[in-house]
Amino acid sequence: MELRHLRYFVAVAEELNFGRAAERLHIAQPPLSRQIRDLERELGTPLFARVPRGVELTPAGRAFLPEARLTLAQAERAQRTAQRAAQGEIGRLRVGFVEAATYAGVLPEVLGFFRTHLPNIGLSLFELTSPEQVEAFRDGRIDVGILHTPPADAESWLIVQPVYTDPLVVALPQAHRLAERRRLALGELAAEPFVLPPRPFAPAIYDEVIARCRAAGFSPRVVQEAVAWHTLVGLVGAGVGVAFVPRSLAQIHRPGVAYRPVRDLGVELGMSAVWKRGDRSPVRERFVTTLRAVARTQPTTAARTR
Repeated sequence: MELRHLRYFVAVAEELNFGRAAERLHIAQPPLSRQIRDLERELGTPLFARVPRGVELTPAGRAFLPEARLTLAQAERAQRTAQRAAQGEIGRLRVGFVEAATYAGVLPEVLGFFRTHLPNIGLSLFELTSPEQVEAFRDGRIDVGILHTPPADAESWLIVQPVYTDPLVVALPQAHRLAERRRLALGELAAEPFVLPPRPFAPAIYDEVIARCRAAGFSPRVVQEAVAWHTLVGLVGAGVGVAFVPRSLAQIHRPGVAYRPVRDLGVELGMSAVWKRGDRSPVRERFVTTLRAVARTQPTTAARTR
């Protein structure tokens, strides 16, 4: 029994006339009659009885009609589900993200878009550092990551697609003498105590910051390290030192902390979407496309999106 047999049967059952049913199905009447006979032969019972002006359903036909309609509806629903999955409109996605991905407004807006427009996609979110995301990829725990430090061997097993960049600024205690300035020169921070992320947290950014400081004539005196950017800002607010942090972090007001751009620094925190090579996922493709589109509209990232 094939779906076409059920479609032909339902058309005849609703029209109660082979000629009108054939016209509705856009086929000739003789092939339609043959298909109905084949169906009746397979079921082992007649479904229609001839009457002067057409046909009528037999008791078996009347019992078979709702089941045929249900089967056709389920097949149509299965087809729509498969098509929506292929278009990335239904499914699940496990997303790893670094803390800084929430600051520029890009990730939160993407999540809002999915909740509103694609409610049939389930998003599972995991806040993980860049090294933790690499391990999560190896263990198969996440499908896509948003991070700023891909591993050195990323090219061999990961796809890395830059999404946006976030320039670093200096965070100062609000009462600091330099906080009165609108813009600072890097050399003016030479005597300051610094709180920085540990190098393994973001080695490329760490090395670039140190190199820029040395080019400005000093090596930063690091008095405290912290992995999380908001922890660094908290330490700045407590007067422990100054810190270089993503500019978008300034949008989250922290009492007692001022943010200022720094000439001669020119270091940017690059955010990338990352996933394993060979993984085919329409849901992930839709997520990354949306991520890039939102990044282009954000005033903090649009001018610097790659």
